[in-house]
Amino acid sequence: MLLFAASVPTVRHHRDQRIHHRIDVDLSDRAITRSDHTVLIRDIDTVFRGEKIRGRMVQPEGPAAPLPPGVQRYPRPGEMVVSPALHKLLAAPGNGLLRERLAHPVAGEIGDAGLLDPGEHVFYLVANHMAPDAGQTRRLDHFGKAYAKKPLPPELVLLCIAGIVVLLFPVGAFIATAVRFGGERRDRRLAALRLVGANRGMTATIAAGEVALSTLAGIALGAILFMTGRQFAGTVEIQGLGVFTEDLTPQPLLAALVVVAVLTLSLGITQLSMHKVAVEPLGVVRKSGSTSRRLWWRIALPLLGLILLRISVRSPADLHGTSGVVLVLIGILSLLVGVTAVLPWAVERLTRLFGGFGPLSWQLALRGLQLNGDSATRPVNGIAVAVAGAVALQTLLTGLSQNPVDSTARGAHGPSASTRVAIARLDDGGTRGTQYAPVLATTPGVQRAIEFAELSVSPLNGGFPQTVLIADCAHLRLLAQLPSCSDGDAFLTAPPATDTMPDMTTWSTGMKLRMDMYGPHWTVPHITATVRATPAYPAEVSSERTLLATPRAAGHTAVAHAVSTVGLTYATGFKDVQDHIRTAAARLDPAFSVDFPAKSQGDPALDGVRRALLAGVTAVLVLIAASMLLGAIEQVRERARVLSVLVAFGTPRRTLATSVLLQSVLPVGLGLLVAESIGTALGSTLLELAGRPVTHSWSTLLAIAGIGAAVSLGVTLLTLPALWRSTRPQGLRHE
Repeated sequence: MLLFAASVPTVRHHRDQRIHHRIDVDLSDRAITRSDHTVLIRDIDTVFRGEKIRGRMVQPEGPAAPLPPGVQRYPRPGEMVVSPALHKLLAAPGNGLLRERLAHPVAGEIGDAGLLDPGEHVFYLVANHMAPDAGQTRRLDHFGKAYAKKPLPPELVLLCIAGIVVLLFPVGAFIATAVRFGGERRDRRLAALRLVGANRGMTATIAAGEVALSTLAGIALGAILFMTGRQFAGTVEIQGLGVFTEDLTPQPLLAALVVVAVLTLSLGITQLSMHKVAVEPLGVVRKSGSTSRRLWWRIALPLLGLILLRISVRSPADLHGTSGVVLVLIGILSLLVGVTAVLPWAVERLTRLFGGFGPLSWQLALRGLQLNGDSATRPVNGIAVAVAGAVALQTLLTGLSQNPVDSTARGAHGPSASTRVAIARLDDGGTRGTQYAPVLATTPGVQRAIEFAELSVSPLNGGFPQTVLIADCAHLRLLAQLPSCSDGDAFLTAPPATDTMPDMTTWSTGMKLRMDMYGPHWTVPHITATVRATPAYPAEVSSERTLLATPRAAGHTAVAHAVSTVGLTYATGFKDVQDHIRTAAARLDPAFSVDFPAKSQGDPALDGVRRALLAGVTAVLVLIAASMLLGAIEQVRERARVLSVLVAFGTPRRTLATSVLLQSVLPVGLGLLVAESIGTALGSTLLELAGRPVTHSWSTLLAIAGIGAAVSLGVTLLTLPALWRSTRPQGLRHE
């Protein structure tokens, strides 16, 4: 886990390099003219059952045309090269809609250099009919561009800090627990050494040497496992994220820091654990406190963390400074350490309040917790910290993903819950010789198709882009409630009264605007009236005023620069209706793009961080489960003779199994309660630092707690074979 964490900077660096190498947009001011070294390209991305597919239509203009990264040569027109993951997706049974959509011969596969990860879906389709003057088509003479690093937004910086602490702190808790495995047998060995003449200093040195050697052996074994598992990195995908084998290369400085940190932590924990043990020549004396644990300093830790988080960030810019980041780190660590500090006190109070009565299995479990409370809670600390961190991250993610203003609200005029509006666009360079709406109207699930042309205009000073929809009166009546209409009229739609988004558009008759970004000037025609939109109105432009114009009012130049658009109303209950629409549009022309504005797209950066953190939390929970399993087996092995004696005196094994289950479930239950409380407080505080309202997804929080409980139950069940072996009569033998 730590070597993987040390590889994260390399993974990010390699990923950024691949992103920069395949950039296919020229943002320079120079004009690129056609030559043997140029290629035409346009985006033809699509989505299949929620999976994003990156598509590009390319047309080389000469034998020396630049190749996209990962592509060895351009195939013939009409053929495509695909990523290995997309090739498998196309060949999978049940994906006939996708095969129908991408019905082009596959002439090769894209290499690793052209992919962000092994599971990415990418294809390049070669064409021979691309119009260089179409709005979405661009000419390139090379692929790739280097961008200066941009700082992450403050809320994502906060999320990354919290994620790193949450992911790595349980690993430290696991190491601290693992170092204490076999502690009782080690103490007996040291007592034997005292008997043959070793003094206390020598026993401390021997104990440190044992831990150092075992830790170094564990580090070497971990490195071997990491290098072995690294070879299979390309076949594993967690939360939609994958890496290539060469990406998992730990940075040398971080790898050295891992070795030093693990050694230091192991030696420190060993010395601390020996403070409560007096190793004498004739035996081992353990200091058992008759006084109860004090609560004040255990509560002070999470309170200190909350105070530090409150004062650490006064403005979002503080998160880009060293002092702000350090204070946030200390605050989060204090809160998570508070989980491990409060849990032993809670277990002790439980055993004191409810011990001495109840079924035999209950009394055995509580007595075991009284005698070995520390060894029972140590493995639980890891899962409690992991759950607290997961709850905090989930609370933070829920708050950050909430859109402050719901831009999809459409009031009474919007589509009903059973229907939605889709928009299909094709920039065909003003040809528009084909009627697309009648074909798309026959798509399964589509109820109505309205065809119009869409033109983007903006003020001459580069202000807010505005939209003009061009169609004849028959189609305009389907988009708005028109009093009367004749060719030459233009209408302005009023924004819905329920919308809270500000209207940034400016419309006035005779106003000069510019078509597209660098197109010719266009004059706003006479506006006949202001009208109300119908439910078939394109949803994504409903929060601003839009101009509806007939072809004569818009003019020939505007019609030539406009994009062919079809507004579709479809039934949400029809299976795979969105994929049917995308497939029908792609059959008309692969360059057709289909948008579903009612579906929130989310923040790509936030989505990437969220997936990475959830992948890390999943891996940490697996590690914690292994920690709990080792701890439970260790406890059963240490109590083997006691368990054998109980069975010999007639105690049913079922009673012992129930007591072992209760002895695991009780600390876990208390740990989950403490973790949920502190994790919710941490997540709420981080949201306030990010300036977002505090919201909770209670179903997700309950699911996280359920995962923690399921892990503890599974670990207990895996412990039962060791319990049966420990209760055999042979366990009574003692030397």
